[in-house]
Amino acid sequence: MLAYNISQSNEYTFRIQPTASAEFTMSLQDMTTLQNFTASIVSMSYEPYESYVSFSLNISGAIVGEEYRAVLYNSGSITSLWNGSVQCYASQSLSIPKSDYENQNKQYVSNVTENRYVILD
Repeated sequence: MLAYNISQSNEYTFRIQPTASAEFTMSLQDMTTLQNFTASIVSMSYEPYESYVSFSLNISGAIVGEEYRAVLYNSGSITSLWNGSVQCYASQSLSIPKSDYENQNKQYVSNVTENRYVILD
């Protein structure tokens, strides 16, 4: 399963079946609507000795929460080199503020060092 973040850089590297050609096409199928379409592969590189492929993926019209069946083909061939799935997530920010928890009544605060707590009726 590949995680796809909408409107962010999505770079993947994984091993595929050995192939002589270095031109690939990724076919996607929406698992909810069963609609088929092709994802665009950007800045692809293939290392034939180890059968590693590296690329950036761009899915136009991707919906947050959707999952797609993914098949990687050689361009012009029907033999699949890799089968998997792609799950779409909303863009994530590294500067998300943490939640601040407050007591119900601010005049009574537990003392952390002595493990004493105030119980409200």
